[in-house]
Amino acid sequence: MAEVILMTGGARSGKSLYGERFAKELGKDKVLYIATASVCDEEMQERVKKHRAQRPSEWVTLEQFWRFDKLAENQDFLDADAVLIDCLGFMLNNIMYYCDIDWDRCPPEDMERVEERMLSEVRSLIAVCREHGKSLIGVTNEVGMGLVPAERSSRYYRDILGRANRCFAELADKVIFMVSGIPMQVKPY
Repeated sequence: MAEVILMTGGARSGKSLYGERFAKELGKDKVLYIATASVCDEEMQERVKKHRAQRPSEWVTLEQFWRFDKLAENQDFLDADAVLIDCLGFMLNNIMYYCDIDWDRCPPEDMERVEERMLSEVRSLIAVCREHGKSLIGVTNEVGMGLVPAERSSRYYRDILGRANRCFAELADKVIFMVSGIPMQVKPY
């Protein structure tokens, strides 16, 4: 049975690795890995290289962070049994970047427009996976458990990602919270 699962937790908590294990169980070798990060510097290039090395070579990688309503037109998606998206945080980062907004001076309506785009993409991804019987594992960073960011743009990012995580969790069948490499299932309760 196709499931929607959200893996959340802090930085370096083991979310991606655990999500990959889940994807392998659910999709065997037919996993579509949706990579949302953009390589913008050497550090990011190294992070992407490590992620690629840790996942099975037979998985298909799709570099995409939005327009998930078009996934059903992608043969790799149609061939997959499971879809793993890693991660919602980079997805939002790219959406914010490509919306070309001055986050330190924008009116609240701009933030609301970007937030609705993010939520719409989350809903579209889940809907297309459910419609086509694909298990979906979403990886995200838990936000809002630390200090309030000093910069306005960082507060917007935190708020939007927090609400996107909540949206995904509400629609998910399972939510796993990772703490220091230890998974804790928080949904179903």
